[in-house]
Amino acid sequence: MVRQVVAGRKVGELEVMVLQELWASKAPLGPRELIERLPGKKRAYTTIMTILARLIEKGLVERFENGRTFVYQAAGNHDQLLARAIGQLIRSSNDPRIVLAHLVKDFEDPELINELQDIVSRIEKS
Repeated sequence: MVRQVVAGRKVGELEVMVLQELWASKAPLGPRELIERLPGKKRAYTTIMTILARLIEKGLVERFENGRTFVYQAAGNHDQLLARAIGQLIRSSNDPRIVLAHLVKDFEDPELINELQDIVSRIEKS
């Protein structure tokens, strides 16, 4: 089984396929809709439910009530999920400021540094 990393979480091939379908959808999807949309052989309902439960546990998918059933959507796009994972790592540090300073320092992109300064200025004003 090929494993990938999405937002700092190891995910399997079917998990990636489910995430891609959720990202592509404009609205949350139910398990049966996912079964129909996934390429290749038809998966069992219980298989998709297991995959969705794993993705929820990893913080990559959210579940919502929709009448008497549940629908699922990605907890954010790829960049949002990655930013959330990085934020969790930074907050887990004894000194998040030092970690963040090292992270920014390692980017030798003056344009990015200027954008970050603009963001900090806007935050300070609000």
